[in-house]
Order: sequence, then structure tokens, then C-alpha cells
Amino acid sequence: MASYSETDVLVIGAGAGGAAVSKRLSDAGIKVTCLEQGDWVHPLEHPHFHSEWEIEKRRGWSHDPNVRRLPEDYPTTGNTPPLMYNAVGGSAIIYAGAWPRFKPVDFRRGTEHGLEGTIDWPISYEDLEPFYAINDAEVGVARRPGDPGNPARLPGWGPAIPPGKVGNRLARAFDTLGWHWWPADHSILTRPKDNRLACNACGPCLAGCPRHSIATPDVTYWPKALSNGVDLRTNARVERINVDKGRATGATYIDRRTGQRSEVRAKIVVLSANGVGTPRLLLMSGQAGYPDGLANSSGLVGTHLMFHAWAFEDFWFDEPIEGYKAQEAAVLYSQEFYNSDPDRGFVNGFSIQVGRSSGAAHSALGANSGNLAPWGASHREFFNTHFGSHLLVYIQGEDLPIATNRVTLDSTVTDSSGLPAAHVNYELHENDRRLLAYGRERAREAAAVAGGLIDSSSSGSGGDDFPQPGWHLMGTARMGNTPEDSVTNKFNQTWDVPNLFIADGSSLPTSAAVNPTSTLQAVAVRCAEYIKDNHAEILGQKTTPRNDELPAG
Repeated sequence: MASYSETDVLVIGAGAGGAAVSKRLSDAGIKVTCLEQGDWVHPLEHPHFHSEWEIEKRRGWSHDPNVRRLPEDYPTTGNTPPLMYNAVGGSAIIYAGAWPRFKPVDFRRGTEHGLEGTIDWPISYEDLEPFYAINDAEVGVARRPGDPGNPARLPGWGPAIPPGKVGNRLARAFDTLGWHWWPADHSILTRPKDNRLACNACGPCLAGCPRHSIATPDVTYWPKALSNGVDLRTNARVERINVDKGRATGATYIDRRTGQRSEVRAKIVVLSANGVGTPRLLLMSGQAGYPDGLANSSGLVGTHLMFHAWAFEDFWFDEPIEGYKAQEAAVLYSQEFYNSDPDRGFVNGFSIQVGRSSGAAHSALGANSGNLAPWGASHREFFNTHFGSHLLVYIQGEDLPIATNRVTLDSTVTDSSGLPAAHVNYELHENDRRLLAYGRERAREAAAVAGGLIDSSSSGSGGDDFPQPGWHLMGTARMGNTPEDSVTNKFNQTWDVPNLFIADGSSLPTSAAVNPTSTLQAVAVRCAEYIKDNHAEILGQKTTPRNDELPAG
């Protein structure tokens, strides 16, 4: 070993979970070191400044690391490339700022139906709500409070994003049908905060936000964590979490710039490397006493992978609705069909999200469903009638946590440091296919009621003519109620290694029917607060946390 250093808490991964943990622990004066295999992303590196920005989104800023092939990326094999980005801020660098919360029912799906590996969360919505509120205040949320379909929450930092012509078109249709709808919450500033600019509605949010209006962790949690003295080491690729006598002692990492190996020794380790990277590292950390990888006595590490079930319904109308203007994320949602209803022929439910379109090239290349503008004489006519008249409806369904949907290691393919690739296997369950088929019918029903429909096209998961999108990486090191049904307890503490915690999307036992970032970050805040309040007990060989709940602050 070339060198080593010491810290109180080692955090692995500088994304949504790792950033929240690092900042909250350092608020209490705890010495924190964070290792991140990527680097900082400068605003000028975003595709916005590229002359072919829509093409660059699919190339150097592709959601698929196998397309980008950057040295900080690690490859994946299998049937579903996952959306991942390795940088300070993690995969949130390329998210659109959707900020819903899970609903109370989402925490008890095991009791509700218990189908195919579904368990109840070990906590309730009420347990997590104070930490949702803490996290909202940190990031700055655009919100219209008062949604009758969800528990009450505090006003946001700024008002909700206006729905525009796109949202108004579908809102009128939902009203006609008698369906619940509400303006969406966003982690996007509608008024300035912490030296960040308010959104200027420039549009291509999934290419990152060079104005720092979207609450990516590199501009929310990390500036404060660094001012607290957190030692953030970039280009630091962890190859193994080290364990001695049943306790984590730190990690060995490779400096990607020099190839030098170093060790960080720590009293507590928090792993926040996303729903693919976390099981990959746990499996790579097999050693004496842990032949199947760390925290894996149950055999559940890497299993129960969830991505959400998706359908993308593109609709074009007979008049301009300016979908290319303003924020890219969904502007409003309907949760009319969110709860399970066995009469529909499936369990769980879905959200109907109304989204905008993107730029001219995106439109010509088929929008979200492959409806390509033809080449030749008819190209201009097609483009003129489609660009600017388009809106997107997402059907976002809760997918079942299937044990065979999983992440394993593939040593035949390696990253730039010679470490094995993650092999990702995901097959949509028949229940989720029926859910999507029903959701598609509802989207088309709403579009028809909206009137003036001239064209439509579909893609997503659940059929042979479109791929399953590997978004929202969840469930592969889930929290649970016993060592037999989960990898960690309700405070994200692994059952097998008492001073090793996991705080990222892999912690979520079920996927709900909404975007997960708000929830996974609230879980990470809760984990950090537990460590702050109980670090002496954790270091004192206590294998199971006390059962009393955390204070609200």
C-alpha cells in the first residue's frame, strides 16, 4: 500500500446520497472523507454550449456509460444499460429535477399484496416526512402546496413552475374526465437561492443545468460540505471495502490519474454508489469471512433491481402548444390510478405525467417514440406540423421487485482500472406489462378528450418494439425488517457489518410510481442523523440500532 489516511466516516460516492450524508455529518463536526471516481463538471462542459447540443446529448452526454466510454465510467453488460453518470453530483447531473415524494401506501406494499418479493418498508411515510422536509429546505423546491391526493407539506422555496400550454391542454382533459391532477414539484429554483440562479426556462434540463438552477448535489450539498471541511477526493475509484474482525476498517482506492493505490481508514463507512455501483462494490469486496461479498449473508445483494415500468406516449395536436419552451421535466401529474385495484388485473399503480418536448433535432429524430420525420420531399411538411405541436405523456408504473432482476459481476469486461463490469439483468414482470397496457389506454383517452389530435406514437417498456429504459436504479441492497429479507435495517445499517451503512437508491425496498431522488435523499439524511446521534454505540460493536425513532430535527 503506497499510503493511507484516517477519518471518522468514509463516504463512497459523491452523488445524491453521499452528498447529503457528507454534509449532514460534517455539520456536527464529524471528520468525513468522500471518495468519488468521477470529477467536477464545469458549466461550460454541458452540451448547451455545443453547436450540436442535441446530438451531443446522445453522444458525449448519453445516459448510457457504454456510449460515453469516459475513463471515469465503468461498463455494464447484460440486457439493460442503466442511466448512470460518474461525477461530483452523481447521476443527478443529468436529471430533470422532478421532485415528488412517495405516498404513505408505498411503504406497505408487502402487507397490501406481497407479490414477487415485495416487502413492507421498515419505516413509514410519517417516519420519513421530517427528513423530506429537511432535504427540501437544503435543495430549494418549486411547489404549489395543497394537493388533496397527498399528505400536506410545507410551501416550497419558490412557486411551482407554470404548466404552460402543454400542461393546460391536458389539465382541461383531466378535468373533463374527472381525474385528479396537480402541478408537479421540482427541485428547480423559481427564485434565487445560495448563489444559484432562478431557472430561465432554457429547456434542455436532461443535459444538465449550467445555471445551477436545478438542485444537483454539486451545487446544493457539496459547497456547504466542503466549507465544513469534508475531504472530497475526486478521480478516486474504490476497488474494495476492507473489513477486519467483522467491522469495516475503510477502503482501498485507485487514483485514476496516477494508478496509485491508497487506503482510507475509517471508523464508519457509508456506501452511496447508486443501485448498480453499490452492489458491484459489495460483490467486489469479497474477502476472508465474506466469500460472497460484503453484507451478503442473505444472498440479496444485487437482487430485486427496479427501474420503474415506463410508457412514453407522444401526441401531436393541430395547433402550436410550444412544448419545446421551458423546463423539460413533467409539469403536472395525475395520480388517479396510483393505488392498487385488483379489478384492473394487476397490483400497484401508475402516475400519468405530462411533459414537454425538446429541440428541433429531437423532434426530427422521432421524439421519445421513434416517430421519425421522413427524409426527402415530405420532410418539411412533417416537421412543420409536428415541431411545436407536441407533448409527452409518461406512464410511470411501480415495477415489482423481482429477485432475478439483479446486478452481478462480469469479469470478462473491465473498467479503465481493470475492475469487473456490472452485469445487469432486467425483465419486466407480466403484472407490470398489464399495468402499462392499461396506463397507455388512459393516456390515449386523455389525449382524445383534449381534442385536435393529429398523430401519436408509443415507446417504453413492456413490448418487443421498444427497449426497457434503465432509469431510476433501486432495490439492490434494500432496507428491511429482518436479516433474511434485506441487506440493511431501518437505519441503513448493514446486518452483517455493523459500522457499514448503505444510503442511496439501492436502499429502497419498493419503487413507488414516482421519481425516487427526493425519497432516496431523505433516506440518506435520516441515515446521517442516526449516525450523528448514535456513533458511539455504532463504534461500540452494537449490531442493531435501538428501536426508538429519530427526533424530527
